[in-house]
Amino acid sequence: MTARLGVDLGATWLRACLSDGTRALWTERTRATAWRDAPAALRAILKRRGLRHMDELTLGGTRLGGEKGRAALTKLLKPLATLVDVVPDFEIAHRAAFGSGPGVLLVASTGSVAFARGADGKSRRAGGYGPLLGDEGSGFWLGKMAALDAPLRRELRLPGPLALAHADDPVRATAALAPKILRARSARARRLREDAADYLAALAAEAAKELVLPRPIPLALHGGLFQDAGLKKAVLRRLREVVLVAPRVSAERAAAGL
Repeated sequence: MTARLGVDLGATWLRACLSDGTRALWTERTRATAWRDAPAALRAILKRRGLRHMDELTLGGTRLGGEKGRAALTKLLKPLATLVDVVPDFEIAHRAAFGSGPGVLLVASTGSVAFARGADGKSRRAGGYGPLLGDEGSGFWLGKMAALDAPLRRELRLPGPLALAHADDPVRATAALAPKILRARSARARRLREDAADYLAALAAEAAKELVLPRPIPLALHGGLFQDAGLKKAVLRRLREVVLVAPRVSAERAAAGL
């Protein structure tokens, strides 16, 4: 039996699934850690399960620190498995929706990114540059723009820019304002939501550009911002010839090869 461990390292939870490649043997969830601490968290899970070494380990995560961070984490995970693959979280979310098939994944959470794979296996990414250089349309972007808009800030009773800048985790604190902004019905709040929809739809279109994709294009929406029906509808209005695809499995199961 081939033991495959799939891991989804999110901002809040670390989820793990062990599979034999055809079925899940067990799943576990624990509090998320910084990526540098993920190997210790996984060792603890494996120890509870009476395991020490896997054949394959695939981890998809957020805030991995780019290529250097992924390479460093791969090295730290080597003692746990013969084959180790560390990828951005949007790649395993794409697998969860489409398997190895074609489609476009649009992510709107703390950050924003789109990732597409064509029928010929070629892939393309748009956005996902982080709060300093991008993430337009994301939860962080919505919080930042609202905090900088004095009338809207007063209307929604949001923290000021200085308070957010001095928070323990400024990015997360700013992104946490997004649900309140999206629920607001004032003209200024609606305009900000429409601007976010413009940016997110543009990301999806850019990722799909020049790829061989079926028509209508399979599209999966991923991330907490799409729980807001208004934003979801606004994005879909801007995208033509798409069909929504629900995830086949959870991200950790997809990482485990299911």
